[in-house]
Amino acid sequence: MPLGTLLSLPRHGGHHLSGRNQTSTGHEASEAGWLDLHFESSRPEYEAALLDAGIRPGWRVLDAGCGSGGFLPLIARAVGPSGFIAALDLAPENIGRVEALAGTLPEPPEIATHVGSILSLPFADASFDCVWSGNVMQYLTPAEFELAVGEARRVLKPGGILAVKDFDSTILQILPMDRALLARFMAARLQGFRDRGVLGTDCGSTLPARLRQAGLEVVSRKGWLVERWAPAPRFTRDYVRDLLAYFASVAPGYALPDADQAYWRELKQRPDRLLDDPDFCYREFFVMAVCRT
Repeated sequence: MPLGTLLSLPRHGGHHLSGRNQTSTGHEASEAGWLDLHFESSRPEYEAALLDAGIRPGWRVLDAGCGSGGFLPLIARAVGPSGFIAALDLAPENIGRVEALAGTLPEPPEIATHVGSILSLPFADASFDCVWSGNVMQYLTPAEFELAVGEARRVLKPGGILAVKDFDSTILQILPMDRALLARFMAARLQGFRDRGVLGTDCGSTLPARLRQAGLEVVSRKGWLVERWAPAPRFTRDYVRDLLAYFASVAPGYALPDADQAYWRELKQRPDRLLDDPDFCYREFFVMAVCRT
């Protein structure tokens, strides 16, 4: 979610992302290098989403689940030198990266960093004009989601906005991979989220309804398709290579046909066979909902 996570995500079947892709807290897909690569691959769409949140000069903004700070420069430009940003993440090493990044920004607003959880925000009531949270809710249970939304409402000023962005991985495509094969893999993966009771990476399209049920007024909702055809840009190529390596590493833990398992084993050894295909295309989809208190 952007893309840091704030709660520990149980590991499926003993498998997890390589150390390069998780923080010291064990959170899946939340290590700074992984987050930065994904952000660069999706930068135009991510920037458009942040701009659509409607952040204004002089605002006080909380980046709840800031990860490595991918959105920080965009938020800083939006609030300007007279604004204020609080960046919060559970992983201390991610916060260290954010602090280093903050020192490189031209004419930055005041920026304060915090190691902490969105389930218990270390801020006073009515402290912010906007709470921004990208790619965090997928890691929460429904009860934790309601708690996180309640905390966001508590720290928002009257009339403040909560902007929540997350994936809908039901639209994930990696062509020319066989669509049925990927569908079987994703069905097993999403069932793993259900078994753990978390919202999962397909939660993006459910955000508006969930936020409305939590008592918020949804003022806008929009989805973005990230689509990259061959020849893939360097960041997309590197990101998808890492993603395929991760998928291949967890596939043995899923009840997949033998032919599917053989495909993932081969792809792990030869990812460029797919990446170099002239018909390669990577598609992912995310949704942002903007609410008003």
